[in-house]
Amino acid sequence: MDGIKTNPPVENTTAEPPKKVRRVGTMAFAILLIAGGVLLLAQQFMPKANLLAVLKFSPAILIVLGIEVLVYSAKPDVKLKFDWLGVLGCAFILVVIGTASLMPLAWRWLGGADRNAENRIEQQVVDSMYQELSADPELKAKITSMYASASFNHTDMENVDYTLEPGDTLMLHLNFCQDSAGNELEFAANCAAIVKVARDAGWDFTTMNFATEEDTGGVYDTYRAEFSAAFADGLTTEQLAKRVQKGYYYDYSQYDTKADRDNAIKYDLRDKIAERYADEHDGTYPDENYLTEETDRQFAVLYGSAEIATPESAT
Repeated sequence: MDGIKTNPPVENTTAEPPKKVRRVGTMAFAILLIAGGVLLLAQQFMPKANLLAVLKFSPAILIVLGIEVLVYSAKPDVKLKFDWLGVLGCAFILVVIGTASLMPLAWRWLGGADRNAENRIEQQVVDSMYQELSADPELKAKITSMYASASFNHTDMENVDYTLEPGDTLMLHLNFCQDSAGNELEFAANCAAIVKVARDAGWDFTTMNFATEEDTGGVYDTYRAEFSAAFADGLTTEQLAKRVQKGYYYDYSQYDTKADRDNAIKYDLRDKIAERYADEHDGTYPDENYLTEETDRQFAVLYGSAEIATPESAT
């Protein structure tokens, strides 16, 4: 009996079945493929479809991926594995859809359709403004040049007529003749009259630029103002005149103040007086008192205290 060997008892163990492998991202990629194909096909038959708006829902792909993780994680017999090729495929599909949505906008810009429409609107603005000004010949005669600039800022693909929409830019640039205004108040009155003409013509300018025409030389003043039609509404001429900027010009140079320009004029007059005196007195130059008094006297005769003389009278 001692020689008989007995085997140890065998434990009753059952092997666990292998877990199923589920790739997270495959379902999202499949859904995006279907949705992308439908959108691209729809754009072929509906060119006005705005795919950029659809791209706003692209974060929904993350929701789909999260749902896949939750569903498969709840199953104990499932092993999760990310399908990186599917994730990269989703990103690629989004890039394709985004590129396709931007193509019509790029074609509008590169093809010149926007610029041609803007040119058309700009010409319409000028024509209608001059037509409206025909009722006021005196005001119309003060204008030396006028042009408009339009710019589309919207991306509405349904606006196939290329018309102005809220948010677009429409600017008016207008120059008055040199003698159209003698002070800021008169210039502001001219500007206010143009604002009324624009309202009557049906144009709502985002910005209106006014200026008096610059001369080629000599002594003259310039006036400038920039504001929107909405800003001018309800303001008096006196209040609008506070927005006018005055410029002082002499001999092709601009000066910040009238005093600076007067000093420049007197400096040149002083040199001319000194040279003329020396020619008449055998090369002898006058003293400082004579130069100062004669310069002030000639300046008062040529330019006075209120009116500015023409370049011809200053010689």
